[in-house]
Amino acid sequence: MENKLAWREIDLSALLNNLKIIREKVGEKVEIIAVVKADAYGHGAKVVSRFLQKEGIKKFAVAHIEEGLELRNIGITGEILILSPQLYYSIPYFFEFNLIPLVSDLFFLEELGKYAKKLGKRLKFHLAIDTGMGREGILPTDIDKIKDILSKYPELYLEALSTHLSTPENKKDPYNIFQKELCQKIYNDLKNYHDIYFHVSNTGGIFNFPELHYQAVRPGISLYGYGDKKLRPVMEIRARVTLIKEVPAGWGIGYGHTYITQKNMVLALIPIGYADGYRRELSNKAKVIIKGEFFKVVGRISMDQFTVNVTDEDIKTGDLVTIMGKEGDKIIDAQELSILSNTIPYEILTGFGSAKRLCSVYKFNGKNLKDPIEELDL
Repeated sequence: MENKLAWREIDLSALLNNLKIIREKVGEKVEIIAVVKADAYGHGAKVVSRFLQKEGIKKFAVAHIEEGLELRNIGITGEILILSPQLYYSIPYFFEFNLIPLVSDLFFLEELGKYAKKLGKRLKFHLAIDTGMGREGILPTDIDKIKDILSKYPELYLEALSTHLSTPENKKDPYNIFQKELCQKIYNDLKNYHDIYFHVSNTGGIFNFPELHYQAVRPGISLYGYGDKKLRPVMEIRARVTLIKEVPAGWGIGYGHTYITQKNMVLALIPIGYADGYRRELSNKAKVIIKGEFFKVVGRISMDQFTVNVTDEDIKTGDLVTIMGKEGDKIIDAQELSILSNTIPYEILTGFGSAKRLCSVYKFNGKNLKDPIEELDL
């Protein structure tokens, strides 16, 4: 990327590696519902979804109806599950574009039934049950009401049950046991109804609770390289040094002068800032990699740029900077940046992924791709 100041690198070989590891973990009888919401966690839903589809994925999940429409428009032919509750204007789109709602309330299900009856069309849906997340899903006490609605509207076809684990990363959290037992009770009650299947496990469930794999799992961040040590990060962030300058001792660096030089210092200016997903909380904490060595961030991170201390090193304008990624034996990943920022890797990835000034460069087998859709026949 000689003609760019900063960019994302998306390694499709790493994505394929992660998909294989997930498949090995759950076994061939468990179906994978690939979660590609939020533009595939910032990795680019068009390329990622088309790549996964070519690798045999037949079920996808997104958060909002608009994301489902986008997947249809870019050529995804498999099932598309809409995970989050939607408003009533969305109902016709489920029928027109063959999308599957994950239903979280009785009234919305009733409205789906009325519309299906009016059209004379059958609609598949999944039922979300709140077993302790406290977010989307009906309460277990409403199961009988669901049965009543289904008896009124035979056009509604309950294909699957779903719930969401709240603390699956912590194997020892007793709440996992509560959710697990409640899941099993509900599954036993409904498993013979329409021959439905059950999907419970997100990334934490996939790697920590094999007994909750059931018939399908919903990997999200594990596809993109986080959640198990065998996984490989798919996204890297790189830039080029735009300025080298020397400042004297006692010189304030950046807004608020949160860093004061103790002696003469050589600074390198890096053209990425909090508007590009490089969070302000990383000021005076993070490091970058240049020519295979770590260099510390000094001063506050600005909207468009930040500075690192490169004193006594042969660093020049135009040199490559790894902000997140691997160079030689040095690594900076989203987990490290999230700890320094007091957040989670999800927010780091989607922050970089939503940055409009960063273009995405796709790679496969070590080769940069100008047009991944065409070159990989996706």
